[in-house]
Amino acid sequence: MAAGCAGFGGGGGGEVSADVSDTQKALYQDAVDAGGELSVFVGTSSNTELDQLVELFNEEFPGINVSYVSGTGDEVSERVLTEKRSGLSNADVLLLAGMSAFERINDEGYIEKFTPEDVELFTQDKSAYIPDAVYSFSDLVSGACYNPDNVSEEEAALLKTYEGWTDPTWKGRAAVVNVDGFGYRFAMTEWVYGDKSLGKPWLEDLAALDPTVYNSGNVAVPQTIAGEYDVVYNVITSYGARAHAGGEPLECVTAEYAPFYTFGSALVTEAPNSAAGKVFLNWLYSESGQSAIQETLAWTARREGFDTPVSDAPWWQDSKDPRLVEEDVVEKNYDDLYQTFNDVMGAAEEK
Repeated sequence: MAAGCAGFGGGGGGEVSADVSDTQKALYQDAVDAGGELSVFVGTSSNTELDQLVELFNEEFPGINVSYVSGTGDEVSERVLTEKRSGLSNADVLLLAGMSAFERINDEGYIEKFTPEDVELFTQDKSAYIPDAVYSFSDLVSGACYNPDNVSEEEAALLKTYEGWTDPTWKGRAAVVNVDGFGYRFAMTEWVYGDKSLGKPWLEDLAALDPTVYNSGNVAVPQTIAGEYDVVYNVITSYGARAHAGGEPLECVTAEYAPFYTFGSALVTEAPNSAAGKVFLNWLYSESGQSAIQETLAWTARREGFDTPVSDAPWWQDSKDPRLVEEDVVEKNYDDLYQTFNDVMGAAEEK
């Protein structure tokens, strides 16, 4: 788990954007008066993109200095619980994938009731929010990513079906991310337990390709870009959008349908700077905040009427047949999924 500080903003006040609400302006002034510090605990290790996100936030709110603690969802949620149980209050805002961790933290009374501005413009699926406390601001779609320098058009076409993912042409050329990381278990749950046409036999066929197993897309994807592997399975398509923005050779696809999970937000109880936390959350759900999420992390905006695609890459397309993976199904099957995946795939290359 890493601590980060983007190094923008910080204590000097500064004019807030004229486009924000009077409520947001008042909160901003309260945040600056309270010291202008904001601490965000976030369940992702994409620190470069988080730095960029903070920079865009500070273009609108220059008087707030943002620091963050990042890591896997499990690491971050456990740290929040451990600190709060011991009487420490270091986090203002919590950003995590899915709802189960939020539910545990909320059950222990550590999530403040707060509804960000503009939430009514967001579809809140039954399994993707806690009323008056936790809301989802982004979707993350899972699929396969490949290096177009090493994959022909005919081979790439195979990746448009789940059967094609297991084609023998990929033997010895593939990597896969295991289900230990919180965000990596959603799609695999759908493929193995939700889709009766795939299931465990499909997972065994995937394992027959002898893919190298990694614990994180943050390791497997750069290896694919570098040409170590030609294709990597069970990663979010956002990696392709980020690679395109940086001119790197990576394209990502979904097959017959696109399993996705949500990323949510909450204000923590007894936050050191509650006003700053509310300013950040209001911004996150605003049009400019949604644009910033797509521009930096390349996560899909959930705001209704926000039609800007995540990427302008010629291969990018909106996911066909998007399917939200129900978290109760993930929780119910996780122990069996973890055991089955490791039995057929073997241990991860990187810890």
